[in-house]
Amino acid sequence: AQAVTCWTCHHGRIKPSTTIALETVYDTPNKENDDLILNDRSAPPATQVLDKFITALGGQQKLDAIKSFVATGDSIGFAGLGGKAEFTIFANAPNQRVVRIRYPQTTRDASMWGFNGTTGWVDTPRALVGSYEIFGGERDGARLEAQLAFPGNIKNVLTSWRSGGLQSLGDKDYQVLQGSGPRGLMATLYFDVETGLLARLVRYAPSPIGRKPTQIDYSDYRDVNGVKFPFTYTFLWLDGRYTAKISSVKVNEKIDPALFVKPAAAKGASN
Repeated sequence: AQAVTCWTCHHGRIKPSTTIALETVYDTPNKENDDLILNDRSAPPATQVLDKFITALGGQQKLDAIKSFVATGDSIGFAGLGGKAEFTIFANAPNQRVVRIRYPQTTRDASMWGFNGTTGWVDTPRALVGSYEIFGGERDGARLEAQLAFPGNIKNVLTSWRSGGLQSLGDKDYQVLQGSGPRGLMATLYFDVETGLLARLVRYAPSPIGRKPTQIDYSDYRDVNGVKFPFTYTFLWLDGRYTAKISSVKVNEKIDPALFVKPAAAKGASN
């Protein structure tokens, strides 16, 4: 049970501080939540929360009828860095998903994050390591995101579901569930108490220096063929952040199988 990581002392600083500023003691309480969610006996059971989510999206039958979708729109980097880009999600049920960001007005190559059912990869040409295959917890996390693209099967993508108490995001309360995956993967999901819709996913991949979090926020749900899709995504991870605004979602589209083939350059590894 790892309790100490680099964040414990450094808190984003190169050199850890040793003495707290006294005004901080009486300021806004620290908002970091515990990684592990414990069952709250007063909270609704996980199955009830997940059933409400499925119903809010449109119901099991309509969700099961969607075998693929293509969501297109624009993405903007954190603080506007990089400018506006084309954003596309390509997804095939039950667990294939590719996210592509490209800048058509430039010579810059597209960035892609993919999982094809067995293999995951990252292809970001401007990065220090431009293209590499992902393994371990990162691959398990990519699989989870691909599975949740088709949420009708949400009850089965994680095990040992735990229903915690309410937690606040901004000025609203959310019902929190947490489930476990293979090889130490853990995911916390925040559901809107009123609508039942998923507002946030935080997945944790184990690593030698502590759990590595990845966060996706979902909002602006709209009806597409009787099923609600989020039209705004905000992606945050340890070395990046961007927001995607969706303008179009087409369901049961035939997607070029070549999009789900790992690039030949993706030979490195990420554990």
